[in-house]
Amino acid sequence: MSYIADKIIINGNIHTMDDITEKAEALAIYGDKIIAVGSNADIQALTSENTQIINAQGQLVLPGFQDTHLHFQATSADFFHYVSLHEMKTMEELLNEIERFTRENPHKKWIKGIGFNPSIFNETSLTKERLDAVTGGRPALIFSFDYHSGWANSEAFRIAGVTAATPEPASGSYARCPDGSPKGYIYEDAIWAMNQFSPAFSNEDYFEAMQHYCKVFNQHGITGILDAVAPRKTMENYHTLNQRGQLSLRVAATSKIFAHLPLAGQLQELLSLRKTYADDMVSLHSAKFFLDGVLESGTATLLEPRCDTGSTAPLMFDQPQINEFFAAFDKEKFQLHVHTIGDGAVNAALNGIEYAQQMNGSWDSRHQLAHIQLVTASDFPRFQQLGVYGNVQPLWAQPDPDNDKIALEMLGEARCSQIFPIGELVRQGTVCALSSDWGVSTFDPFAIMQTALTRQVSGANESSPAHNPQYRIDIDTAIKGYTINAARAAWREKTTGSLTVGKFADLIILDQDLYTISPYDIENTKVLLTLLGGKEVYRNPSY
Repeated sequence: MSYIADKIIINGNIHTMDDITEKAEALAIYGDKIIAVGSNADIQALTSENTQIINAQGQLVLPGFQDTHLHFQATSADFFHYVSLHEMKTMEELLNEIERFTRENPHKKWIKGIGFNPSIFNETSLTKERLDAVTGGRPALIFSFDYHSGWANSEAFRIAGVTAATPEPASGSYARCPDGSPKGYIYEDAIWAMNQFSPAFSNEDYFEAMQHYCKVFNQHGITGILDAVAPRKTMENYHTLNQRGQLSLRVAATSKIFAHLPLAGQLQELLSLRKTYADDMVSLHSAKFFLDGVLESGTATLLEPRCDTGSTAPLMFDQPQINEFFAAFDKEKFQLHVHTIGDGAVNAALNGIEYAQQMNGSWDSRHQLAHIQLVTASDFPRFQQLGVYGNVQPLWAQPDPDNDKIALEMLGEARCSQIFPIGELVRQGTVCALSSDWGVSTFDPFAIMQTALTRQVSGANESSPAHNPQYRIDIDTAIKGYTINAARAAWREKTTGSLTVGKFADLIILDQDLYTISPYDIENTKVLLTLLGGKEVYRNPSY
């Protein structure tokens, strides 16, 4: 059956990410799907006087980018409604910004903030008394940029009932004064134990923030995401936003599994969520596990002890529990999405996946490890052997004096030379999806891809310092990491990820050819047009 196209793109430098037809000049769209890919002449034959013709003028056309590890709904609300502290480098700047926000928002019952750098500000400097001095007696809770550390004031601890006699919460802790009272700094799940006492965002708060950031993401060429921690309420909000016609990103999701809660109940909840949310715009398909924390707060799990303390942080699930939980979710055909920073956590996750395969047999699960900051040599080949994907955040693999100093003291020079081994994972056959972990860091895919190629900071040149440059990747790997490999990681490559007949017309037109420009120019790339299901969701004013 032949169709007259609703819309065609001609004169394009189209890289399809499809192995059969890798490049083309033009493509045709009918409804929300691609109906033909080929030459200008072939595609123009499918037009009528009602067909919209988009002349790409020789520019690069790609599938829409997919960011397969971020915290979209939570971060959208935090960034939209909280004080932002990402740029603060000194204590004076930090306190002045919190004081300004407090003064300008007298209606807020709690002072909430996001973005302090735990490599600069730690439990020694972030005391409750310092926060008391700028928050006017109102309770305050401030999150680090990576959400693995927090800072609370005296009133917040009072409301939460945290005293010298309060035990540490599961998978978290409070920095303590000599008398055992809380000092101000809090770690890991202690943050969320505190946060439950603060006012929750309303649904309209979330919708307002998500609408805003959907548009911002489309402007950067992103048409799909994977929310890395999405409980039922989060999924309900995505569904509602989609029903309102205000969701312009395809959302896949994972839901967090807790070590201290019974397995059976958590499994049943995910089964229910997967059944409820299973369409092309909003779906849940995987179980999220945090096996460790981060190096900066000392909560990463290492195979060998730290150089500075001779110890390492424990796993958040022990190995027998990892095996049990992984096997149970794998048996029900859930993808496993696992936070792993230290090589101890990576090793434990691979062990758990191997155990699940022994119990259940192998299937096309595409279980994935996220972050993968450190990997022991013997574990690299296990990714391919077990069919495990790497979900990596290349932006972190650049020189950073504060973080690098912490890592060097903790790991020593030899292990520091092995940090974020993305290139080695690729060389050993691991399928890698590139992502941001927004709001830990920027979601801008062009800045992230540039760092993946250069391992250098923004604005660098060939002679600038590079972070473990032996782990660089090439542009083709980077683009596939944001397109077809990202779609595979999110289990939606049958409908997205390449410009293939029958797939959704999710695509972008760029103002630069990423394949031919200098790697140091990638971050300056602008999106000219973004289509989601054939519908225009962003157009550059100049285009």
